[in-house]
Amino acid sequence: MTNHWTDLQNADVILIIGSNAAANHPISFRWVLRALDAGGKLIVVDPRFSRTASQAHVYASLRSGTDIAFIGSVINYALAANRIQREYVVAYTNASFLLKPGYGFEDGLFGATAAGGGYTREHWDFQRDANGAVLTDPTLQHPDSVFQHLKRHYARYNFERVSRITGTPVEKLREVAELFTSTHRPEKSGTIMYAMGGTQSTHGTQNIRAFSVLQLLLGNIGMAGGGINALRGMPNVQGSTDHALLYHILPGYLKAPTPADDSLKAYLEHATPRTVDPLSANWWGNYPKYTVSLLKAFWGEAATAENDFAYHYLPKTSDNCSHIAMFEAMGQGQIKGLMVFGQNPAVGGPNANRGHNALDRLEWMVVSDLSETETAAFWQRPGVDRVCHAAQHPSG
Repeated sequence: MTNHWTDLQNADVILIIGSNAAANHPISFRWVLRALDAGGKLIVVDPRFSRTASQAHVYASLRSGTDIAFIGSVINYALAANRIQREYVVAYTNASFLLKPGYGFEDGLFGATAAGGGYTREHWDFQRDANGAVLTDPTLQHPDSVFQHLKRHYARYNFERVSRITGTPVEKLREVAELFTSTHRPEKSGTIMYAMGGTQSTHGTQNIRAFSVLQLLLGNIGMAGGGINALRGMPNVQGSTDHALLYHILPGYLKAPTPADDSLKAYLEHATPRTVDPLSANWWGNYPKYTVSLLKAFWGEAATAENDFAYHYLPKTSDNCSHIAMFEAMGQGQIKGLMVFGQNPAVGGPNANRGHNALDRLEWMVVSDLSETETAAFWQRPGVDRVCHAAQHPSG
């Protein structure tokens, strides 16, 4: 999420989509009510009329899974009616960047495609000057600009077509678009709140990207009362990243080293971003300072300039260790054993059949949990001749 929940009280318009915040995130809704007490407006978009919808100034129903089309109609309205914060868009987004002429959109695919089907990566880039800096058009009129591409793409999302897709009446779509895009004025701000109703679908990531496009056009990112606020169900979602529990990062969101990073110099060479844009702050150019600070925090006086600040103590990741990649490797017999702590992958993965096949290919498995889970009992199911001992909590 981009802002703290307490910041919701500063919003002039709040759009809640894919969430029943009043019932499921009542602490967040406390601050929504404060915004309403101060004169703010609430829009709720949901297939069901929920407790949250009962508090809305505008409630819009839609068919499940049609969020992208719904938000697309709001984006199209903002672009067509010039209800965008132009100064913000030019200064703080890539809308003025010029794409290569070969980039386009046809038959549902962005950019140019090769004869056999797939994307040709050489078109996925911007036009650049002799120094490598991206060419821009601050007027936003150039046909190759990101802004003009955006306008052409979203022109298809007119109210009539979107109404047929979502089932939402045209006038209701217009009412939502007019109210939320009223926050394009610099003195106004609007926020979007969402939960699992926005993310738990085959195109959940695209839902949130659509929210991002809209909020950037309106100038609502980085503003008091603005932003896109995910209503997290558990603290471990944020904690897994902030505390570097994921395989690909170190504390501070630093990249995990690979075997090719055989020295601190080599690691910093590939991990530190560089820019040729004279206007870019490139804050991550400070990456070496953050890295040395972390190494000193880890190893104390043992971390010195002479020994690369004990960089060699860091383990190196050799492959993609995400859930899907790891279970694919198990299924191919590349991983022989598995230790499971605080997870239940027999029922918690995106493809249960492939997950079960992977678990069956293992030579050994250890499960540590408070109670016997489906994973702990997996090899004890009828018809399976395997030995499996579920390690229980010491208190049990």
